[in-house]
Formats: sequence, structure tokens, C-alpha cells
Amino acid sequence: MLTIKSSLTIIFDPPFYKAIFERRYASVYEVGQVTLGTSEPKLNCIYTLVTNHWSRVVFFRQSDSNALVLEKRINPKRLQRLARKSVEKGVSTKAQLALQKQIEIRKTKKKQIKQAGREAKEVLAFEMRQAKKKQKHKGH
Repeated sequence: MLTIKSSLTIIFDPPFYKAIFERRYASVYEVGQVTLGTSEPKLNCIYTLVTNHWSRVVFFRQSDSNALVLEKRINPKRLQRLARKSVEKGVSTKAQLALQKQIEIRKTKKKQIKQAGREAKEVLAFEMRQAKKKQKHKGH
């Protein structure tokens, strides 16, 4: 049986409120982020996001080495203490690292696309200059 564990954390990262979704199943750890806006999100807005717009959340996948530890049953009181600590602490470091990694990957892809476009533009300009030179040398 496959168990999927997920959590939602709302944080204020000035000037925006962000919803950070964490999802674990088998040996996979995924993190997704949605920007909610500048004003504090209402409970019905969060509920609508989770129920109706779940398909819009883009998750970033990462393999998880702690998969066997997650399957172990946790005492309910300990679970409450862990939940209280996570609320006080905020977003887990693992989620922050995964989101930062996702941002870096997007940046490098964007850089590669821009560089390829720039190089293609330069090649086209060079070919046009060469064609112009040949046209000049042909004479009338």
C-alpha cells in the first residue's frame, strides 16, 4: 500500500505570502510553491487552493533517503510536539533547499536559452555581412 504524506505551510516572505507544499511517498520528496499575494490569506482562500487548484501546483521532485524512517508509526503525542515545533520553526530546511535548487535549475535553463538565441542572432548577422561582402565584389 502506498502512503502519501503531505503538508502545507504558509509563510510571509516579504512582501508576499507563500504557500509551500511538501509531499512524500515511497522514496520521493516533492516541494511546490504558490505565491498567494501581499495581503494575509483567508482560510477560505487556502481551502479553495487545496481543493480546487491542486492541479496547478508545480512540484519539484527529489529522491528521499529517509523513506524507511517515515513508514514507522509515530506516537500521537510526539506527533503533536513535532507539529508544534514545525509551526514555531516555519518551513523546513529541506523544503527551502529544494525550492532554492528548483530556482537555480530554472535560472540555468533560462540562461542557456538566452545564450543560444544570442549566438543564433550573431551567426545570422555574420552570414548577412558575408553575403553583403560577396554582393559588393560581384560588381555590375
